[in-house]
Amino acid sequence: MTKLSLTKSKKIILSAMLLSILLILSRFLSVKTPLLVISFSFIPIMLAAIYLRT
Repeated sequence: MTKLSLTKSKKIILSAMLLSILLILSRFLSVKTPLLVISFSFIPIMLAAIYLRT
């Protein structure tokens, strides 16, 4: 299995894209009830942790 190698500029671009996806998921695609907020904003954070680890 080959290791994914990202250059510094690709890491910046990927983190910016994941940040924009995070904002969209948390602001517009969340379900708010009086007791609970259901959101999928953890997905970009999880992907950033997997791909952008140092």
